Amino acid sequence: MHGRMTRIQPPPDAVEKGIAFFKETVAPKARSTAGNAGAILLVDRKTGAAIGITLWETAQALNASEGFGISSRTQSVTATGGSIVDVERYEQVFADRSQPAKEGGFVRLNSLSGTPEKIDNAIKFMQKQVVPVLRDLKGHRATIMNVNRTTGRCTVSTVWDTLADLEASEAAVSGLRRDAGDAAGATDVKVEIFESAHAEIKQPSTV
Repeated sequence: MHGRMTRIQPPPDAVEKGIAFFKETVAPKARSTAGNAGAILLVDRKTGAAIGITLWETAQALNASEGFGISSRTQSVTATGGSIVDVERYEQVFADRSQPAKEGGFVRLNSLSGTPEKIDNAIKFMQKQVVPVLRDLKGHRATIMNVNRTTGRCTVSTVWDTLADLEASEAAVSGLRRDAGDAAGATDVKVEIFESAHAEIKQPSTV
């Protein structure tokens, strides 16, 4: 599985407009594009920050969809009065889903810049040491890891039923986060909290 992650910064008062545009325009177009495996929208209602994610069955499908990606993000910033912050492409190395994807959950997005030669080491650490702990925590819905093997860039998303569940999990995961960063050769891990405003995923759970 592969994905494109587009970060957009609209004004906070444009969040609802952005959600509506994604659901009514971006997601349907993604759905009808060859090789698509889903579309996700994460939002921070306080800051207005939004991350649109499209999933693709293969690297070839991701590459072939670049035209769709360009038009979608250009139209999105026009609709919301925002700006494009960055666009990342990655390989999804695993998605452990204890429950189906749903709107209205909350996501802890961990981002780090690791060392390319340590990517596989970080993946094994996540699978063996982190995922089993997360599965046992209240409200856990999914743990997803994405990597760019060329740059060493990694993201780990943990998905929770409620914001309270996400916050309660922090004590159990903070130490593991540091260890995962060490395994990837990263000096720092950025942590952000988002609401899942749209979640349409066509994939089984794989670890």
